[in-house]
Amino acid sequence: MALIGLVLSFQALFVISAYRSVNRYLYWTIAWIIYGAMMGVFAVCVVAGYATTDGSASAWAAFWLFPAAAIVVFAAKARRGYAVDRVMGIPEFRPRLADSRGAVLAWVALDNVFPWVGWVICLFFGLLVVIQALATANDHNRYSRPGALVPVQTNGGEDWYKLHVWCHGYGSSEQADSNSPVFVLLTEFGMPSTAMEGLAKGIAANGHPACIVDRPGYGWSEPGYWAQDPVEVVKSINQALTKYPIANPIVLVGWGEGGVWSQLYMQAADYTRVIGMVLLDTYPNMEILQTYALNRTTTLQNLRQFRSYNSNGNSDNDIPQVHFDKGLESSISQKYSSWRAASPLALHRSRNGGWSGFQPSESLGMHRSLFRNNLYYQARYFEYGGTGSSLYQTLLGYATSSTEAVLVYHHWPLRWPSLRAESGNKFISSTLKRRDTPPTEPASYSNLPVVIIASAHQFNSDCGAQRISNSEDCTKWQAFAWFYYRQQIEYQQTLSQNAALLACTGPVQEDSMDCNEDFVWRRPNWLAKVIVNQLFKQADNATSSTNNESTTVTPEASSTSTTT
Repeated sequence: MALIGLVLSFQALFVISAYRSVNRYLYWTIAWIIYGAMMGVFAVCVVAGYATTDGSASAWAAFWLFPAAAIVVFAAKARRGYAVDRVMGIPEFRPRLADSRGAVLAWVALDNVFPWVGWVICLFFGLLVVIQALATANDHNRYSRPGALVPVQTNGGEDWYKLHVWCHGYGSSEQADSNSPVFVLLTEFGMPSTAMEGLAKGIAANGHPACIVDRPGYGWSEPGYWAQDPVEVVKSINQALTKYPIANPIVLVGWGEGGVWSQLYMQAADYTRVIGMVLLDTYPNMEILQTYALNRTTTLQNLRQFRSYNSNGNSDNDIPQVHFDKGLESSISQKYSSWRAASPLALHRSRNGGWSGFQPSESLGMHRSLFRNNLYYQARYFEYGGTGSSLYQTLLGYATSSTEAVLVYHHWPLRWPSLRAESGNKFISSTLKRRDTPPTEPASYSNLPVVIIASAHQFNSDCGAQRISNSEDCTKWQAFAWFYYRQQIEYQQTLSQNAALLACTGPVQEDSMDCNEDFVWRRPNWLAKVIVNQLFKQADNATSSTNNESTTVTPEASSTSTTT
C-alpha cells in the first residue's frame, strides 16, 4: 500500500505541476478524475476494512487519500481552465502569468520530472516481480519434489489439502517389520524439510528409517486453510503418516518449535504409536521466556496472573491464562507481514545466500530455493499469526496438576503438560505403578524415553566467547543463557521419568566448530548417532526399571560424553 501510494503521490504532483505550468498540457482530464476517484474509493475500503481491527493499518490509507484528492481537484481545475481558454480562443500552452518566471520554470521542470519518476518506480518494481517469477519457475524446473504429497482431511472433514512426507531408509522390509520404529522429524519454525534432511539420512545410516513432515505451506506441503487450529495440524500430520502409509511405531524428533508440535501431537493426536521423543533446542514460547529473563515489568505483571483459574474451581479442567507481550507479538507479526507483502518482489532473495556448513552440501541449492518463493513467506506469517502464537496456549490446555505443582514450586513462569502416563508402554514389560510424587521429584508418570539435546552455545554466559562487547547486550545475553539452561532442566524433570538432558558442545569431526544453534543441519551425522545411541540406551534402562534413569549433563561435563 505504501509503494502504491508513493507512485500515486508522484502522479498527483505531476497533475499539479502540469496545471500550474500550462493551462492545457494536461490532456484526458476526465481520465485523471476517474483515476483519482478510484484511488479514493480504495482508500476508503482500506480504512473501513482495518479501522475496527487494526487502527495502525488503516493509517496506510493516508498514502492514497492525499494523491487521490489532489488528482481529482487539480484535474477538475485543469479541465475547467481548458474549456474557458478554448471558448476565448487563447493559444495552447500559455504560461501562468500570475507566477514569476522562476516559478513557471520550476513547475515546468516538475511537470517533466514526476511522470518519469513514477514510471521508473513502476518499472523497477515490475522488473522485480518478473525476476521473482522467472527465478521461481527456474527453481521449480531445477529441483524436483522428493517424497510424496499425502492428502489429509481437516476442519471436521470438510476440507482437504496435501502434506509432504519425505522418508529415508523406509522400504518394503521396514514396512513389513511392524516393530521397527520410524523416526518422524518436525522442523523448527520457518524451516522446510531440507533443513533436517541430513539428520534424516544420518538416522537412516544408523539403521533406522526416518521421515520428515513439512507443516502446511513449508517445503512442498500445500498451504492448507488459515487460520489453522494447532490441534488440526497435528491430527493432519498423524493422518499423513497413516496414509503414507507408516504403520510402525514412531519416535518424534522435534527441533525448536517442532518440539512443541511433538508435545501437542502426544496430547491431541495419537500418543499410542509414539515410543520415544527427542527435543532439539526446544523452548515452549521464546517471547515469554526472553521478556521474563529481562525482568520486564509488564511481563512480570502478566505472569502473576498466570495461575488464574476459571470460576468452576475444578483445577483438572481449568486452563491458566497466557499473557503474551503484546508489543513484542505485534512487532514480530508486522515483520512477517512485511516479508509476506514484499515476497513477490525478489527483494528477499539476497537474504538467503548463507548457510555456511550446510549438510548435505549437495542439497544446499534446493534448500535455498525453498526460502525464495512467495508461499514460504505466507506460510511463515500464517504459522506465527495463525498457529505459532497460539500453539503454546493450545498445549497449555493439556497441563496436569502434578506438572503445575512442580513448575510453581520451582518458580518457573512457563507451563506445559507432562507426557501421558500410558506412553512408553512399548518399552515397558511390567505395568506402570502410579505413585504420588512431591514437587521436587519428576512430575510425570510416563516412562517414555525422552532425549533433550540443546546447544551449549545457548548456555554459555561468557560474553567474550559470544563476541558481545556492549555491556547492555552482555547483560541481556547472560540473562538469556541462564534461563535457556533452566528451561531444559525443567523439561527433563517434568516431561517423563525417563528423560535425559545432553548439551551439544565442542568441535566434532563433522564440522570442527563449536556447537551452536545450527547444530541440527551442520553436524547431522554426529547428531544422528548421539540420538540413536542415547534413545535406545534409555529404552534398555526402562525395561528393567520404572525409576527415573535420566541424568543431567552440564555443558562442561558433556564435552566428552556427547561429542566422542
